[in-house]
Amino acid sequence: MKLRLIALALLLVVLLSGCQTSEPGVLSPGQVTASMFGQVVKVTGKVSLAVENPWGQGGMYAKLEGGGGAVGVRVQDDVWLPMSAADKARFQKGKRLTAEGVLFQAGKELVVIYGRTAL
Repeated sequence: MKLRLIALALLLVVLLSGCQTSEPGVLSPGQVTASMFGQVVKVTGKVSLAVENPWGQGGMYAKLEGGGGAVGVRVQDDVWLPMSAADKARFQKGKRLTAEGVLFQAGKELVVIYGRTAL
């Protein structure tokens, strides 16, 4: 009986921690490391920052947080402009976003160059 309670408590902690993703191969921002540089990664997390036209370069920049870490997502202007309003709305602060693209490093920050998103 005690083992079942412990197992249930551990499962609850894991589920509430945000470390698990609903799809195999999808990482939390805390699982993304510099060793993945240049690889295509799929990351899901909560948007903690969203800036349209960052640094006057057009497009969108968002920061995803979860699993004890954070990763940037950069959407180039040529991808951002033709997006539908519904797709752009997914990048709002507080929303859960899954982004897939090539991982780069900008200074100390890891950034996914956006290819596509899903809910």
